[in-house]
Amino acid sequence: MAGEADAVRAAVRALEGIADPIERARETSVLLREWPALHRVVREVRQQAVLGAHGEGRTYDEIGAEIGTSGYRASQISRGK
Repeated sequence: MAGEADAVRAAVRALEGIADPIERARETSVLLREWPALHRVVREVRQQAVLGAHGEGRTYDEIGAEIGTSGYRASQISRGK
């Protein structure tokens, strides 16, 4: 299921394509109002993924290398930090 992050980026970029400036501002404002909750959900999805990988036997160093960070950071992510 690769590409989900690309789809989210494309959806955000689509805001730029809204021709009417008022509609563009309104839609962008909706997203910005919802962003704190969305950000929390995205962080939780990442945390659960790291915990799942660790539960499958991967070390935090392995997880960190695979997701582009350090093992220490992967461990922090697993604790919700």
